[in-house]
Amino acid sequence: MRSHGKRKNWVVLYREAGIRKYHTVGLHSKMSKSQAQEKQAEFMKEVNARAAHAPDPNVTFGDFLEGVALPFYRSKWKRSTASTTESRIRHHLLEEFGPEKLTGLTLKPLQAFLSSKAAASSRSTVAHLRWDLRAIFKLAVAEGYTERDPTGALFTPKEARPAETRVMNRKEAQQHINALDLRERVIDHLALFVGMRPGEILALQRRHVAEDCGELAIDQRLYRGDIDDPKTASSKRTVGIPSQTAKELREWMKLVGKKPDSWVFASENPAKPLWRDNVWYRNMKPRLELVGLAWANFQVLRRTHASLGHDLKIDPKVAADQRGHGIGVALDVYTQSSVESRRGAAEVLENSILSEGKPDVDSAKAEPENVKEKRSVAA
Repeated sequence: MRSHGKRKNWVVLYREAGIRKYHTVGLHSKMSKSQAQEKQAEFMKEVNARAAHAPDPNVTFGDFLEGVALPFYRSKWKRSTASTTESRIRHHLLEEFGPEKLTGLTLKPLQAFLSSKAAASSRSTVAHLRWDLRAIFKLAVAEGYTERDPTGALFTPKEARPAETRVMNRKEAQQHINALDLRERVIDHLALFVGMRPGEILALQRRHVAEDCGELAIDQRLYRGDIDDPKTASSKRTVGIPSQTAKELREWMKLVGKKPDSWVFASENPAKPLWRDNVWYRNMKPRLELVGLAWANFQVLRRTHASLGHDLKIDPKVAADQRGHGIGVALDVYTQSSVESRRGAAEVLENSILSEGKPDVDSAKAEPENVKEKRSVAA
């Protein structure tokens, strides 16, 4: 029995998962001891039933990952996400914490782990590992494997190096296109001027291409030989094709089969689409090495599309819709402003401030009439 102020209550003291707890059965004034004991027995049945089906409190991080977390997350991941995320989790987290008891992992060793990774990995990788840990522990709490989540206070160390993200300037973009043959040149046009992802380009079939090649419907993508849904809901869209790209595409479409399901970019087997790695390593990169642009891969093409468009003052909403993602991603992830545009912006700001304080040379030379009058009176 416990007292709360002037009120006395019947309570049950018990342990669950090794933690001391208590449960209020009812008021002492309204319940006899025998009634309280009956309520106690009913409540403890529930506690014992939970304990019988409770997760193992001694489960290791590795066992939880393999038995619970990965199977759960695989059910909602797209294949591309599953491939990269599971590989990262296994390589970094499972190797580090596999044998450790899940409930024994605290904030200090987890943060020390992120700090150690910051010395050798990019900031993006460390940030993703932090996100992975938070997702794993959130699930562990939801499933009752632990009552405490230490990952809420984790942070990405400032020592983590941002990955180098290069973009091409206009001259390099032109050289990139001119170095390629027709098929690869069309792919280049669609990536650079239309902002399409390589998986979207290589998943194109004749039915997706307008008769005049002025627009394309994107409703699927290619990932490692398999056709899948677009990356996100906003990725399913219709894109506009500029005139020179449409001209190149019309030339290429003369060589494409007439059936609606014919692949626009077929592999050596006409029944299958071209793989990204094959076209890049066999046909594009060797040509681009000759002009010093082998570093400008599909990711660089997408960033270049965003960055050059930004410099040309293209509406960011229109550009984001064309690329198939949100405007925040367009500005924060893909867009890089050029040094010239930054210098121009600084020039505008400088002129707007310093020109305010400059005297007008012509007006300074012209003496006000009232000053002339005062001088003549004084004379």
